[in-house]
Formats: sequence, structure tokens, C-alpha cells
Amino acid sequence: MTHLSSAAENAETRGYDAMEVRRSFRLLSMDAIFYFCGLALIDQSTVLPAFLASLTDSPVLIGAIIAIRPAGTFLPQLWTAHYLRNRVLHKGFLIKVAAISRIAIAAFAVILFLSGPGDRRLMLWSFLAVYAAFWFSEGGAGVPWTDLMAKTIPERLRGRLFGVMQFVGGILAVLAGLFASRMLSPSGPEYPTNYAVLAGTAAFFFALSLASLSAVREPEGPAEEHDGGFLGYARKIGKMLSGHRQLKRLLIVQVLMGFFGMSLPFYILYAKDTASVGGGMVGIFLSVQMAGSIASSAVSGYVSDHLGPKLVILLTILVGIFAPVFALLIAGSHVWVYGILFFAVGWILGSGWIGITNFLLEMAEPRERRSYIGVLNTANAPTMIFPILGGLIVQAVSYRAVFAVTALALIIAFTLALGLRSRDGASSSPLPGTDN
Repeated sequence: MTHLSSAAENAETRGYDAMEVRRSFRLLSMDAIFYFCGLALIDQSTVLPAFLASLTDSPVLIGAIIAIRPAGTFLPQLWTAHYLRNRVLHKGFLIKVAAISRIAIAAFAVILFLSGPGDRRLMLWSFLAVYAAFWFSEGGAGVPWTDLMAKTIPERLRGRLFGVMQFVGGILAVLAGLFASRMLSPSGPEYPTNYAVLAGTAAFFFALSLASLSAVREPEGPAEEHDGGFLGYARKIGKMLSGHRQLKRLLIVQVLMGFFGMSLPFYILYAKDTASVGGGMVGIFLSVQMAGSIASSAVSGYVSDHLGPKLVILLTILVGIFAPVFALLIAGSHVWVYGILFFAVGWILGSGWIGITNFLLEMAEPRERRSYIGVLNTANAPTMIFPILGGLIVQAVSYRAVFAVTALALIIAFTLALGLRSRDGASSSPLPGTDN
């Protein structure tokens, strides 16, 4: 903690209180660590596809259900940024919307405990409702959480914060993967009680996450003064984009990186088809995936703070290209070879957020921050259709075709990311609430 203390003390001269920085760093770390552990138990690339495959044999439907996550995550964000205008405090809103997702998962655990193996229609429809509630509430929390983090943690501690979050959270998630392996193995509880235990345990960790977040003390921040309606706000956002080439480039790079989600639900199903992977191995691969996330968070947090978030983005894309290409090469290999694939998946999931978020926060002035966050995440909304497109390609062609499309999109993303500059190309167009 010596490095954290010295960094916090240096931050005090830039408008941050050193003692509050240390306190917020610990609480936000705990919030994310517990959250990532809970999320691992309902992981979208291993546990959820296996669960959904027990309810339907349609890859299009599985892809459409998985697409709820990006839809819920990104669609509410620009509206949220507008809703929080003229406010200097917004943690109360954050806690309320975050509580919805926690309650939803707990409710689904209860439904699964009360269901029998034949209640597949009930489980499917209840999962759809709960999954939508979970991710739309998380989408509503995205802007205020990121702004709260930026208000309490100075710029050159954010990479370290993200690294600690995902490193420690990843270690717990590895244990969660082993736990999932036990629950989903033939020696575990009967179906669907095994998934009920996973959902209930996830709900417990999500509750700990919410308790940690609630304890963060929020300082007042600059308000984005804007008295018009949402459509007027959106038009001013459009003007901002038209004059900010680097922000537009970042948005395009992020969307192209989102093509990785096209293949994400199908790696485990591909492993099942080509290497006869059983239920117990789903949990093992989840642990391997979390190990990849741990490694990437340690590397990416350090690189972001010392060499800049652009390099994190480039490294993430390179691994993103490797994963689908490697999947194309290993069909029929020994089951453990697939572990390399899931390690790479974990790396991407662990580092992409660090690079993109820190790059954006370096680009944005504090008064403009919520608009930038809302724009970045809302502009990523097209990625919500990628899992559906992936399912259509799998159904019409093959797994190999969807992996090839993913690799091509990420190659283009890498080419564009080489030209990113966080400090240049600032917009001359006014943001909502500015007087320029």
C-alpha cells in the first residue's frame, strides 16, 4: 500500500483528498471484486450458454438471449447522462438502479430452486425477464459509477484500481469456476438445482458488492447544465461528435472490438461439439478464463498507468485476433488445448474495459465527463446484435465462419486503433452545458 499512499498524497495537490482517495480506492475495489466474482458464476461464455443449451437447441435463440447483455448495458447510458444533468451528486440514483440487478438474480435463484427438470418453459421465460432486468439496471448504473470513480480516484491511479479490481476479483472467480465445475459435474446437485445454487451464490456476492459501493463517500462534482429535453441533448451530442475526430475513432474501434462478442457464446458450444466437453469441464474452463482475466488485469493496469491506455487497447485487440484464429486451428484437439482459447477469452474480457475507459477519461474534461461516458457506451449499442448475427452464421454456415468474421473485424480495429490520440483533436463544438 506504500505506492498507493504516495500516489494518493500526490493527488491531493490536484484536488483530491489523500485520505479519501485511499478509502474510496479500497471500497470501489471491494465493490468490483465481489461483483466480478458474482458475474463469474453466471458467465456469458461458459455457464450461461451451457444452461441455455439445456433449454433450447437453437443457436440463434441463444445468441439473441446473450445479446440482452450489450443491449441493456449500452442503450440506457445516454439517457442516464441526460437524466443526471444539473446534478452535483448522483450516488443515490446509482444505488437504486444497482439494487434492481441484485434483486433480479436473487429472484431467479428462488425460481430455479422451485422448478423441476420439466419446467423448461418457465425457466426460459423467467430467465429472459431476469436477465433483461439485470443488464438494463447495470446499464443505468454505468454512467454514475464511472463518474463516481473519476471523482474519487485520480487519473494515474485508475489503471491500478482497475487492475486490483480484476486481479483479486479474478482470483475469487477462479475459485468460483471450480465451484461451478463441482455444481455442474455428474456428482453435483440435480438439474436445475445446480444452476439455482450458482445463481444464489452469485446473488450473495452481488449483495456484498452493493454494500461496499454504498459506503463510498461521494464528493460534489461539476454539473452539466442543460435545461432542454433529451432530443435537444442528443442533437448537441451529435455536434460534439462531428467536431471530435479522435472520439469518433475511439467509438469505431470500440464497436469493432465488440465483434468479439459475436463468437463469445459459441466457444464453449464449439468445444462441446469438437472435443466432447462435459458439464464439469465448463467450470474448469471458467477457471482458466478467470486466470486469463487475472493476468491481463495485472498487466493492463500497470501498462495503462505507466505507458498509457492506448497500448492496453492495442494488446487487447491482438489477443482478440488470436482467439478466433486459434479456435479455427484446434478443432478436434485434446480437450486441454481448448484451455488456451479460454485463457485468451479471459484476457480480452479483463483488459478491454481498462483500456477503453481510461482512454476516454483522459480525453474528457470533468465537466463533460458524463456526456463522454454516455456517448461511448451508447455508441456501442450496435454490438448487441453481434451474438444474434453469430447465431445466424453458425446456423447457416458453421462455427468456423463466425470465428473468421470476428478475426477480420478485429484486424480492422487494430489498424484504426494505431491512430488514437487522447489529447489531440479536441472538439471545437460545445458540449451540452458549455458556453463556447
